[in-house]
Amino acid sequence: MAIYPFKTISVIVFSALLLALFNANSEAVPVFARKYKTSCMTCHTVFPKLNTFGEAFRRNGYQIPDADERYIKEKPVSLGAEAWKEVWPEGVWPGEIAGSAPFSLAANSLYRYDSNSQVKHDFTFPDEIEILSAGTLGEDISFFGSIALIKDGNNFGGVERLFLRFDNLFDHSLPKHFLNLTIGQFEPSITPSSNRRRLTHTSYLSNTFEVGKNNFHFSDQRGIEIDGMAKSRLSYAIGVVNGNGVGKMDTSSGALDNNSSKDVYLKVGYKFGGFGLDGFGIGTGERAGLQEIGLEKSISVSALGYYGENRISGFNIDDQFYRYGLAFDINYDSINLFGAIVRGKHDNPRGDFIKTLVTSCFSEVDVIIYPWLVGILRYDVADIEHENKRDEVVMGIVALIRTNIKLAIEGALHTAGGDSDKGFIKLTFAL
Repeated sequence: MAIYPFKTISVIVFSALLLALFNANSEAVPVFARKYKTSCMTCHTVFPKLNTFGEAFRRNGYQIPDADERYIKEKPVSLGAEAWKEVWPEGVWPGEIAGSAPFSLAANSLYRYDSNSQVKHDFTFPDEIEILSAGTLGEDISFFGSIALIKDGNNFGGVERLFLRFDNLFDHSLPKHFLNLTIGQFEPSITPSSNRRRLTHTSYLSNTFEVGKNNFHFSDQRGIEIDGMAKSRLSYAIGVVNGNGVGKMDTSSGALDNNSSKDVYLKVGYKFGGFGLDGFGIGTGERAGLQEIGLEKSISVSALGYYGENRISGFNIDDQFYRYGLAFDINYDSINLFGAIVRGKHDNPRGDFIKTLVTSCFSEVDVIIYPWLVGILRYDVADIEHENKRDEVVMGIVALIRTNIKLAIEGALHTAGGDSDKGFIKLTFAL
């Protein structure tokens, strides 16, 4: 009885050693690290998870709060003299582009163990290769794009995100950071916890579950979002999106959405303690160079609401539904506890006009053991009326071999819903 576990452990340990050798000499110099000549740890605890400074940087349109020009080391190319601002609208307002190609490469290799699969042990080398680009196009205009060249080992992933962001609109009459606009394909702020900035390989079940034949879940969307903050603490986001993710164009309708209706959402939040959402209190303007900021004690809470209408698979009818809930994020020095509870109702998710109630919730704790080592524990559950309840326990540890090389070992266990237990060892690098 002891032989099989020993063999399994041996395979996992061997895989970890093999992954550690793969690309071990890579050195990461991502887009913003190059631009500001700073460490990835300035904005991340462990990439892609943002720290307080990184979150303020993101909310500020990928600019250093209040002192961006002072810290730029890789100067942009100006597209017009500053004097053109004075003659506008009789001339074109000048812009800028990055001084060098603003591209980064991220890739990962994956070992997967699946208890119920015919192939229990699998090497996916590489699992995903992604090109990312981000930067500014002048003051208060920024962009972000990512293309998955390879996804799931051998498939072209396509465009994942591509959007323009306009910050500080009407700042001559409105407070700074109060009104910002995002247009394109992006992850909506309504998402209870970002799919894009999670530490685990395993996705949040609360984000990915679907009800009946309605394939809606919290994911990247095409649309428009207005967001902002007041007094450094109060935040909001209002959005209008297609609602059907980032699927391909329908050849019969010539449209990317699968119906004429648009989904709408609202999120309102407040942060108690710690630094402000806009970076207030970090004090970048007083420093000679960007430094890695310390940990903080803070509590953030937010309320969210989503109303949508989505075409159900196999039927020429739509399912109207809504979601509402609360999310929280607590930081206490090296401990980060966050999660959400979301409830909702579907009118016709299976084409039989039977209304369905849903409840999902999750909670995760990330503990910084060392600056380069983080432990993770998460419990996730999705309870859908008339369907099997599903849950998931995710346990893992993430280690930085180098600032830009990350090794993750995790397991996903299930007690309800019939999903198979899985284990992963994943090596990710960015440059």
